[in-house]
Amino acid sequence: MKVVLDTNVVMAGLLKDSIVREILLFSSVSFFLPELALKELEKYKVDLCEKSGYSSEEFDLLVHSLLKKINLVSEAQMREYMFKADSIMKDIDAKDSSFIAAALAVNADGIWSFDEHFKKQNEIKVFGTKDLVL
Repeated sequence: MKVVLDTNVVMAGLLKDSIVREILLFSSVSFFLPELALKELEKYKVDLCEKSGYSSEEFDLLVHSLLKKINLVSEAQMREYMFKADSIMKDIDAKDSSFIAAALAVNADGIWSFDEHFKKQNEIKVFGTKDLVL
């Protein structure tokens, strides 16, 4: 199974040792993340470190461990799918179009997200944590 991760799922996996982190590290699912989501993780690094209690170095090691299990989807891979993704998400949340484009680019089975707004579209299946429990 191929699943695109919303940034909020990755952040949840970074914040604490939880079922989310366990799924990310040990599931047989192939996970994908738009490469540009790494900028968002970097943008919130200080906040994530404060909330998790990790030092900057510990946080970086954890990110590195998670990224070993996540395939990054480049902007070039998503480019031909952005128009369709934008049209799907334009009235929902346009800034999340890249996750739809990534799902289309890798022919994903769905997106794992905690954001309910993804369920307002009907092109890409949306998974919750319960759907992915080992």
